[in-house]
Amino acid sequence: MKSKAPLIVSVALNVVLVALLLRPRPAPEIEPGGGDTTGSSSAVTSASKPADVAAAPPAETVTNVVVRQFNWQSVESPDYREYIANLRAIGCPEETIRDIIRADVNKLYDEKRKQVRGEPKKFEYWKTGNPMAAFLGDSETMQKMRALEEEKNGVLRALGIEPDPLSAMMSMAGANPMEAMFDFLPDGKRSALMQTMADFQSKLVEGAGDIATDPEAMMKVQRVMEQAIKAQLTPVEFLDYQLRFSTTANMMRMQLAGFEPNEEEFLEVFKLRAAHDEQFSPMGMINATEAEQKERREAEKLLNESIKQVLGETRYAEYERAQDFQYQQLARIVRNAELDTGVANQVYDMKKIAEQQASRVRSDSSLTAEQRRAALTAIRAETERSLQETMGAKGWDLYNRPGNIHWLRGIAPSEKPGSP
Repeated sequence: MKSKAPLIVSVALNVVLVALLLRPRPAPEIEPGGGDTTGSSSAVTSASKPADVAAAPPAETVTNVVVRQFNWQSVESPDYREYIANLRAIGCPEETIRDIIRADVNKLYDEKRKQVRGEPKKFEYWKTGNPMAAFLGDSETMQKMRALEEEKNGVLRALGIEPDPLSAMMSMAGANPMEAMFDFLPDGKRSALMQTMADFQSKLVEGAGDIATDPEAMMKVQRVMEQAIKAQLTPVEFLDYQLRFSTTANMMRMQLAGFEPNEEEFLEVFKLRAAHDEQFSPMGMINATEAEQKERREAEKLLNESIKQVLGETRYAEYERAQDFQYQQLARIVRNAELDTGVANQVYDMKKIAEQQASRVRSDSSLTAEQRRAALTAIRAETERSLQETMGAKGWDLYNRPGNIHWLRGIAPSEKPGSP
């Protein structure tokens, strides 16, 4: 059976057999340490032959044949081994049997996982960084989830069925956070959407050699997929899809760490940026002509003005700051040092003030070379002292690396031998 993309693991079932899975019934059970399940089943036997007699009775004309109506209840069983034997007895292919049992066991343990997780969390698409991290849960919940996953896999293996390919990952994580990303859809639409995404992802994998070196081709496949998805959803549902899966939304989550938009801010900025990206692809600059680059720059100015109107002066300044790569790096260091997010803002402001002071000193023609050097050295020394005091020992140790403090060297070289 052709494997699906990592996003989902689809179960290929006969239409009639799918109906079987949807029927409510008692959860099948399996006794631990069961025996072999690969042999033939004797649950369904052929009809008894009539006894031999000396003389055959007169032939009769049969006008009505009563056929016993097939009933899935005659196949289903509260014991998985008996259930498998019954499916074999009616000629069900082995691959389909495995799919049916695997899906049934997964469904049973999905309910158990829901009980452990409790009330499902809303997927907070506006959170920067990795918004799925919140779904891994606390250590106790993760331990219970892993135990359930291992128990489920043990049931499947006892029946001679390999678990889903994602089971190992889910056992480590304790949950499947991808489920939460589809929380805006009912189950029926969710399955169809996941299948569409898997199909297009398979196309990307199959054409990886060509597409990986052609960003425009990659974006084309992405747009075709989004059009197919758009046709399946209402306008509100499609917007929810874009807020979770689109390139624009993913870029915003990476770029806006430190800005920390609320839901309304993220939504309003997303609408503006998505409309811009629809016309000017994020990958379109690679082969753009000079005229196209100029057109893009003009469009970006208009975009930023629109964002400024939506956010206001103060928040827009923070929005711009968050997209500075040096600020993004600083914000990550502050998080790793377990400092308040405001520390990143303080350090960033110190950097700006120090650079402005250094610029004024350099442009002051009344200073001698020696006075200028001494003034710049003093600015660096005072700035370093303030940085260490603000960030603490752990924060400064993480920040005090050549790639982070090159701007300090730009103010004045260190007077300490071996210092960055």
